[in-house]
Amino acid sequence: MTIKLRWQARLLCAGVLAAAAVSLTAVAASAAPAAKSFTVGVENLQYYPLHTVDGANRYRGFARDVLDAFASQHGYAFEYVPLPINRLYTRFLKERTLDFKYPDHPKWREDLRHGLKLSYSNVVVSTEEGAMVLPRHRGRPLSEVRSMGTVLGFTPWPYRQAIDSKAIAISTSNSFDGLLRHALADHIDVVYMNVDVANYLLAEELKTPGGLIFDPALPHARSDFRLSTLQHPEVVEQFSQFLQREQSLVQKLRQKYRIGEAVRP
Repeated sequence: MTIKLRWQARLLCAGVLAAAAVSLTAVAASAAPAAKSFTVGVENLQYYPLHTVDGANRYRGFARDVLDAFASQHGYAFEYVPLPINRLYTRFLKERTLDFKYPDHPKWREDLRHGLKLSYSNVVVSTEEGAMVLPRHRGRPLSEVRSMGTVLGFTPWPYRQAIDSKAIAISTSNSFDGLLRHALADHIDVVYMNVDVANYLLAEELKTPGGLIFDPALPHARSDFRLSTLQHPEVVEQFSQFLQREQSLVQKLRQKYRIGEAVRP
């Protein structure tokens, strides 16, 4: 065999081996199970450190870390869909175009849940919600509170009777930072919101740490955040088991995001 023929034979053999390698890689890739994808409807709201949506429309914070850890363990892929709160309820409960909603609670917007079979996870995080006031107003009785701010779609349950009786006038906004600015200027008496979130916004966004403080003398409540679904109760049950099994991980994430520190004595 001539040198030329030998070289051609070697090239042909190399080509066959390369093609075989590509084929085997493709087979292996196709054999690997693809991650099961789900959509998670989340609030398009600055609620850091609990959860937030940044300028690039990315979901971030404590909740993202917990949900991603669960998805990684089970081979799931979560696509987070940020929406305004009222639109989120419509997409999740009426149009049913989302697999899960976070955060959720069976007492929130009960009028929309009537007759629906929803599944809820164990509590992911429980935090304090209450009145943020100017320091000089701390300790003022409820009877002297005339105005309150909260975000559109939220219900300040401890003040429901006073609001329904028109004893307290409600101002709403799409964001908490604007409400905090109004309270700092003494245009509204209190802002009802999560205490951890309020302290973060005051310190990091508004650069006025301590400008408003939590008043434990006014009505306040613990808020339990859960994952919910209409379509995948088995996944929600897996998530509840994950929360039980990974309590140390969840606690480390609470410490990472300093959740609960704002209301410690």
